[in-house]
Amino acid sequence: MRWLPALFVILLLLPVSSYTQVKPALPRDYFEKYSYTLPDTFNYQNEQALRTEAIKIATALDAYLTAATTQYTIDSTELYDVISLQVVPALLLQKNTLALETIQRCRALQPSPAYRVPFALIHEAYGRACLRHADDQSAAFATIFQEEFKGVINGIDTSFRGDIVNAQKGSYTTVSIQVNHTELNNITRQAIQLSQGKLPFSSAYSLLEYYFRYDIRQHYQPQLEALLYQLSPARVEEASVMIPMRDNIRLSAFVYRNAVSTEKVPAVVSLSPYPSGTEATRGNVFATNGYAYVYVDSRGRRKSEGTFFPYEDDARDYYDIIDWVSKQPWCNGQVVTSGGSYLGFAQWQAIRKQYRHPALKAINPMVAVGFGIDFPRLANQFYSYILQWAVYVSGKDLNQARFNDYQFWNKVNYTMYKNRLPFAKLDSIAGLPNPFFQKWVSHPDLDKYWTSILPNKEDYATLDLPILTITGYYDADQLGAFYYYNQHHRYASAKAQSQHYLLIGPYDHGGSQWQPGPVQQGIDIEREAQIPIYKYVIWWYDWILKGKPRPAFLQDKVNYFVTGTGQWKSTSSLQKLTKDTLSLYLSPQLVPNPKRKTVYLLDKQKPVKAQDLTYTHDIAQVIDSAFLFARPIPFDDSLYLSSPYNMVFESKPLEKDIILTGKLTAQLYLSLNVPDADFQFTAYEVDPAGKNHTLSTAQLRSRYRKSGDKPVLMKPGEVALHNFEDVFLYIRQVKKGNKLRFVFESVNSPALEKNYGFGGVVSQETATGPRLIKATIHSSAKYPSRIVLPYAEE
Repeated sequence: MRWLPALFVILLLLPVSSYTQVKPALPRDYFEKYSYTLPDTFNYQNEQALRTEAIKIATALDAYLTAATTQYTIDSTELYDVISLQVVPALLLQKNTLALETIQRCRALQPSPAYRVPFALIHEAYGRACLRHADDQSAAFATIFQEEFKGVINGIDTSFRGDIVNAQKGSYTTVSIQVNHTELNNITRQAIQLSQGKLPFSSAYSLLEYYFRYDIRQHYQPQLEALLYQLSPARVEEASVMIPMRDNIRLSAFVYRNAVSTEKVPAVVSLSPYPSGTEATRGNVFATNGYAYVYVDSRGRRKSEGTFFPYEDDARDYYDIIDWVSKQPWCNGQVVTSGGSYLGFAQWQAIRKQYRHPALKAINPMVAVGFGIDFPRLANQFYSYILQWAVYVSGKDLNQARFNDYQFWNKVNYTMYKNRLPFAKLDSIAGLPNPFFQKWVSHPDLDKYWTSILPNKEDYATLDLPILTITGYYDADQLGAFYYYNQHHRYASAKAQSQHYLLIGPYDHGGSQWQPGPVQQGIDIEREAQIPIYKYVIWWYDWILKGKPRPAFLQDKVNYFVTGTGQWKSTSSLQKLTKDTLSLYLSPQLVPNPKRKTVYLLDKQKPVKAQDLTYTHDIAQVIDSAFLFARPIPFDDSLYLSSPYNMVFESKPLEKDIILTGKLTAQLYLSLNVPDADFQFTAYEVDPAGKNHTLSTAQLRSRYRKSGDKPVLMKPGEVALHNFEDVFLYIRQVKKGNKLRFVFESVNSPALEKNYGFGGVVSQETATGPRLIKATIHSSAKYPSRIVLPYAEE
């Protein structure tokens, strides 16, 4: 055995990586593979059984998460998302030190802006209290818990502490106990009735989170609420009322008012199909900032009478709501509206000339859904999520548990896709027949069903109210928000246009509506972009309704953030931002790439002679689910570069810094072997290190290449311009030395209805064998296929 010392010397001389085992990367489907099965005898309505099962689930999730963090390497862009899940299981298992350390680690990874509630605030207070005294539900523990809650709240920036405390009051009412208990029941009932007792990871974690919230409120709600009022004495009166409609239907509503003020104030109104039970969190903020807030449930939702059919009754109902609100003794006759997504859509219904109430003084549509524009049709195509949402809002209450069960929806969508079943049968495949879904898919064109609900030319032409439109670069409903914005600027008078303000920054759908966090759509946003949007809205109301100074953020009509520069800028119109355009033409010339054999050139030179390219794809092909559902690594190009189903083009490095100032679009001259086809493109900025940033993405159905209301099928041999214009605006600095990539492919995904190219009603189509789509991309002086970047130099 005398050779051992020599061996150790050799090993010591070798690089560490050659003998130290490197941990593998966390599998992309790690959490999707997990499930927890509830016992057959489990009675979720029994408190002790619920407690026992929650501890078992916490034990299982704690072990699974520990394995993720110790046995695998986690990408830095996902580390926060993974470790933040450890807090609740740790607290339920009394691993309080671990929970507190994890909370601090999460806050270091994603520092929260001063205007937001710090991550896991109540969790931190509870963990600290448990280190001092076991949670035995005694008065002694309640006092300690209250002390620790006070301590963490006092650590919040004083500039926003009052608003945060008042918002938190809405989370610790007696009603909040039942809200969290109801969600617990919904999750467990769904698992038992619909999934044989199986909980996917997301549902198992949600059950624990709701159990934790329910447990501390059940035992300590009075003490926690009392502390919040001690820290901020302002009291808000919440009144539950029924508002009469003209057809004798009554809508349920909550009214939030300053309980000690007798002054008549303007009222902020929201009309919503989302009865969450947390309305007081925002109601309290408005009420303590000089407004009454009225949150109204859409007809047929919660306690509202009548029947709910999304998008169809909001204009008429909004008039009657505003009429009632404006006549209340606490309202000074001025009514404004606010809210995002569906609530943004509803505000554009309130301005319809036929139903515009004289008491309506301003609207604040945020991330407004464009009905038929981006939901439930996007770029004139239906997509699978529309059924998921339709199920979410069916009935009186939110079907939260089913909505959040992404394993279920992935399975349903893939079943349709794998078996080549018609998209119109998606609700039957899910076992959830839905009249909303069926009505929508029966209107594939942008016909009168959609246009009769959207505001018309006269509505916009007569609209002269102040408007504050808010959306984000990553907002899923940006197309809807800009549809209304552009239509108003197309038809309104110059005076009316001068009152329409736009605020846009690097925000996703949720972040654009109230308090954007430090990470939006998985991307760290710059500190300067982290603004208290809710505060900006209140300041705008103060200016419009109370004669206070014009808010500093409104430097001009259009107020936008230039991503990559840390700067907010303003202009009188979006069109004035662009000083030039960069055209890059699709060329068959190859570009060397170590990750892919065939990458074509995006050429600055316009083609002189014909140099066409051919793209072929079997649209009936069933792509492997592992590829379809793989979560791309942020800023990584491996997924699309390894795909055999697309074409990739790449430019030479940019010669100067530019600011992308408008929508990056594609103008492709295509001829097809079929009457119709669906295509999509994605454009990326790639830095010298290989880091990818998505700049633009869009889809187009050939039959709608001219307009969504007049489908025109392709003819054999016809060369037709396909303008990919349903593109998101993204104002961003693109650096010198970076390249641009353009990825072109057919739409072949369970996430969207599949167009087999027969030219019929797409949602009813299917195929029994291969269906080859052949697209010729023409590139010549006559047919210069290209991408176009509007820009300005710095």
